[in-house]
This record gives sequence, C-alpha cells and structure tokens, in this order.
Amino acid sequence: MDKVNRRSFLKGSFKGAIGLLTISVIPLGLVACSDDSIDTSSMANLGPLDELKKGPFPKKVNYKVKVKDAWVEQELEGFVYLNVENRDLLIMSPICTHLGCTAGNAEEAKQKDGVAFYCPCHGGEYDQYGVNIGGPPPRPLDLFEPYLIDGNVHIPILSPQERKKI
Repeated sequence: MDKVNRRSFLKGSFKGAIGLLTISVIPLGLVACSDDSIDTSSMANLGPLDELKKGPFPKKVNYKVKVKDAWVEQELEGFVYLNVENRDLLIMSPICTHLGCTAGNAEEAKQKDGVAFYCPCHGGEYDQYGVNIGGPPPRPLDLFEPYLIDGNVHIPILSPQERKKI
C-alpha cells in the first residue's frame, strides 16, 4: 500500500473540490442563460404599452391578478402609480415606505406644493415620481420592474424593488 503524504492529500482534495464546484456551477449557469419564457403566475397585466404611455401623468392603474403559489391560488386586486421618466415607464407601488399604509392621490391644496401622493396615516408625502418629500417616509416608493409580453406590460406584483433615498 502506498503511503499518502500531506502534500499529495491536499493536492487531491483541492482537485476534487474544484471538480465538485464545476459540476455544481455549470448547470446553474445553463439555467441562467436559458431562453425559457417568463413565468407570469405572479404577474399582473397592466395593459397595452401604447395605452399606458398616454398621459396625463402620474396616473393610477388598477389591476386584478390570480397569483399561484405552490398549491394555493388567490385573486388580488390593487393599483400602482405610473409615470414616465426619460421615456421609460416608472411603475410605483402605492405602499408607503414608512409603515406600509397605502398612499393615495394628494388633495388639490397639497398638489400645488408639489405633493402628488399622500399617506394619511402619518403624513407621508411623495412627488410625482414617488420620491419622499415630506413626513416620516425614509425613502421613495418602491418600483416594479416592467416586462413586455405580447405588447402588454406585466409586473411581478409580489416583488417590488426597494429604492434608496435620492
């Protein structure tokens, strides 16, 4: 029987570890690069892109969606705020970033001061782009990443993206 010294043991262990890592990482890379269609089971269809890009802005867009999560299916109704920034859609969650209340359209008096959305729970104020401009909210309204599918704009309704303070 051959004696294994420390150097050859470590060398073999290193090669084995690299081999295992390669075997486990390559399939993940192939999945990430695959061209499968987008899973729309938790996406809300906001409507045709051409219609959404028509003003006036900002505007409220309602949605209804059936969300499938494993074996549970539920219907959700809600709305998002929509604006256009640099010719791109800006789709904002109406959920206040302070404590999770719903921010609504501001009254006319507040709109004259540049407040587009107002959260009545604690006085959160946001401008037309969802940037916090008054009250306790620590950051702007969260955004949804839009996906264009067959001419319609879809958003992953369960996954808003947090924006940092501008």
